[in-house]
Amino acid sequence: MLNILWVEDEYSEQKQIQFFKNRHVTVETHFDGAEKVINSDLNKYDVVVLDINLENSEHTENVKKYAEKYANNSEDSVREFLKKCGMNLYFMLLENGFPKDQIVFLTANANISIDSREIDQLRQAFDNRDVQSFKKALTIITSGFGDEDKVNAYKFIGHSYDEIDIKGLCSYLEACANNLNNDGQGKNTYEILCETANNCLIKAPRACVKGTRQLETALEEYEAKKYLVFRRGIIEGCEFLKNHIDNDDIRFRDFIKLENNRPSIEIPSIEIKNYLDALAQSLPIRSAIDESALNLQYRLFLRTLSHEWEENVEARSLEILYGNNGLNRIQDIYTYAWIMKMTRNWVSHANLLEPLNEALLAFLFLVNMRAMFRLSKSVQAYESILLSCINSNLDCIINIEDLSNNISFAYEQVDNILNYLQIPLDYKDKDGNQKHKHFGQKINEIYRRNTGNPDAEDHDYKKLLMQYFWVNQKQEANLRKLVANSDDFLPTLARHVYSISFPDA
Repeated sequence: MLNILWVEDEYSEQKQIQFFKNRHVTVETHFDGAEKVINSDLNKYDVVVLDINLENSEHTENVKKYAEKYANNSEDSVREFLKKCGMNLYFMLLENGFPKDQIVFLTANANISIDSREIDQLRQAFDNRDVQSFKKALTIITSGFGDEDKVNAYKFIGHSYDEIDIKGLCSYLEACANNLNNDGQGKNTYEILCETANNCLIKAPRACVKGTRQLETALEEYEAKKYLVFRRGIIEGCEFLKNHIDNDDIRFRDFIKLENNRPSIEIPSIEIKNYLDALAQSLPIRSAIDESALNLQYRLFLRTLSHEWEENVEARSLEILYGNNGLNRIQDIYTYAWIMKMTRNWVSHANLLEPLNEALLAFLFLVNMRAMFRLSKSVQAYESILLSCINSNLDCIINIEDLSNNISFAYEQVDNILNYLQIPLDYKDKDGNQKHKHFGQKINEIYRRNTGNPDAEDHDYKKLLMQYFWVNQKQEANLRKLVANSDDFLPTLARHVYSISFPDA
């Protein structure tokens, strides 16, 4: 789900599978290529994995210019530069605003955590014939070892080992530890960087040792960060939709109010493109530092997303185009449009949907773009990313009878709130006929009554908005589309939002 930039000069497909499995990885095998990407295309990536030593890079004029800054421009100085040039790329990333916490060095060895006390514990476990403690201590000591050092360490012991084997093992481990304290001799570039960072009282960048699970663990941590996944889905979605901007693909023009049988405003394609660009750029790579700042960031995103559904845009325009019978065929699109129209009105006058979260914003982005663009029934790649932000634990079967009961209960709860607020359930239309308010009107009434009211009771407006998704498609034919055992977008979205639409079910 995340995009990874991997800089590695000894690339092979086997290594990529070993390190990254089936993740989406872009590989740069030379210093020049990595520099170009870092200085131009960083918005495409969520995580950068760097090899420090890129000595197999081409000796280009650009590389020679870098080498000349540190030594005479000779082949030796070029090689010396390339052995450590991953550090240059690291600082380029920082200069371009890429978060330090999303940069990982992938190194052959980063044995910076060997403690002599750990070796003593290993020895003591052997003396006590405590096999479990011995294995645990050895695992801890070698967890930061690269492939070569780990193999060398385990050569000392087999299925059975004696005092001589343990002496040899401990001597080897002590030599590794001492190597790190010999004034830089024997230290690799990353270890020198860490020592320098410690002397300056700053946090050293993260490193993962090849041949361990450290990189896999780091990538799993990044994938668990909802902001990163949500942001990637938005960027990929905007990029995908920019390729669907033409007169046939933009459904949004159908929602413009008509005056004298002509649209009240014109929406040129360039305006839609600018809108998508603004959305893609509205979520910076660096996540906000606390929940309050993140909520503000999300508030600006939501206002940008819903802004297009302003006064000249009306979901009922579809009734004119399709008529009541034809409208049944696109009831989902009609529902998406009304959700966005309500959202625009709600966020323009109050912040009752807050605190905002990734699940709600992903839902609104998905339905917004389905209303604005004519897309195929199948789930698009960016939609899969955003669906995972809504709900990753799915009950794939929705019982239609239970759903109908939940919808009825949602009506009952909303009516109870209106009665408590002393808001009539009926209204008179322009001809003076008494009409019962539909669900959308009811939740709008609740929102309006509580806007600006410091004494208002709390209501779950996110849930009400989600419930409208179901209620507005409550006819049996539409409900059957929602609960269909299909991988099309509509039933897939329904499965993802069901449990958060009816959390009390």
